[in-house]
Amino acid sequence: MTAANYKTPPNPYDELPYCAYPVAWTAPERLALTSLLHGGPRLPLDQYRVLELGCANGANLLPMAWYRQHGEFTGFDASARQVSLANEARDHLGLSNLQFVHGDFRSAPDQLEGPFDIIMAHGVFSWINDDARDAMLGLCRSLLAPDGLLYLNYNAKPGWTVRGMVRDFLMQQTAHASTLKERAEMCREVSAKVIAPLQAEEHPYSKLMGNEFQLVVNQDPAYIAHEYLSPENNAYWRDEFFSLLHESGFAYVADADFNCISNRITSDYENLLKEAGMPGRAPSEGADLICYRQMQSPILTHAPFAKRACNDTEFANLVMASMLEPVEGKQGENPSFKHILGQEIETCKDPLHKALLKLQPLWPRGLSVKSLFSDIQDIREDLEWLLRYQLIELRCIEPGDFEAAPEPLNELEQSLRQISTSAWHTSSESKHPTESTIAPVTDSRKFIPL
Repeated sequence: MTAANYKTPPNPYDELPYCAYPVAWTAPERLALTSLLHGGPRLPLDQYRVLELGCANGANLLPMAWYRQHGEFTGFDASARQVSLANEARDHLGLSNLQFVHGDFRSAPDQLEGPFDIIMAHGVFSWINDDARDAMLGLCRSLLAPDGLLYLNYNAKPGWTVRGMVRDFLMQQTAHASTLKERAEMCREVSAKVIAPLQAEEHPYSKLMGNEFQLVVNQDPAYIAHEYLSPENNAYWRDEFFSLLHESGFAYVADADFNCISNRITSDYENLLKEAGMPGRAPSEGADLICYRQMQSPILTHAPFAKRACNDTEFANLVMASMLEPVEGKQGENPSFKHILGQEIETCKDPLHKALLKLQPLWPRGLSVKSLFSDIQDIREDLEWLLRYQLIELRCIEPGDFEAAPEPLNELEQSLRQISTSAWHTSSESKHPTESTIAPVTDSRKFIPL
């Protein structure tokens, strides 16, 4: 076939657009906090430039740009239809600090002008072929600012292998369908048929597979089409992923979801992996296996970089917020507080007790750590432990100070996705499968450390 006769294969995202949702931990101030607490680069939060690769319908960038008028945002996607939908939403909101660009990673160097303080790609790395992946990494290397942060989410082995088996089965069962939407609908029908006999079995494997097929039944066709029917579906071992990134000139900073259920490793597992000295793959990959982690969301920066620990002055300037409510009438040596999802803690330090009482009626807004505590060194470990289990929030800045009113944005989001995104980049009524939720406290310590 000659070049003149060659036709580019149709983009499946043009045929059936993927309905993306905001990802809470990709907000600039959330990435900045994670980097700060883990010794990474300090991001400027008064003015910055953000690039999202694979931005889809713009659902992640629209609320970022709406509330953060001091930032400049660019979305890039290979689907012309997705970019068109994103532009329509941007124009509806009248956002001048946001642009969407249509192209692929080969054309991107001529379409995008760096540097960017943040580059993010959620749900992209594992869904493109090796050539496109390498082109994307080269693009990130050339466009990321010297002290910038790169967020790359990927499907993790071995947990993703289970979903990969479901994908292989569904692709084989629906290969005869004529359209992508018809094929996705057929995936739901096939999954519904196999659930009952699987769930009737007592064997743990049957229960696991039944749950995986139930996930398919619960999803809309667009999600199924691109999660299970994509021609590319590449999962990586953690050391395999970081080897690729090291070769491309990047160094690991931290996991963006370090304190979320998606990244939760209990202390029992952590200690086992450290003390056993197990040969073979790294302890973090043992955790991926034992904790059945299917997705990883690391933050990286240019290599080499020297870690610089968050000092007490930087920590004191953070904002603390809490929705923990005092438990009335409970007998015990120390005051108790309870989270809305049921987790209960005891406070053994009076300053912490007073701070939680002061913060609860202010939620979701917070107060500076230095205004709540006079001795930062004495309280810091306690606050870091509470943050680890999402019982409090720490913030580099207070998004509640952003001036934009939520109503115009939320009205548009409700009409498009039945969600409402706050200035803190959290969404209510979201069905997004990777939305962060607060997990029960599974650490062996019941109480806040003395």
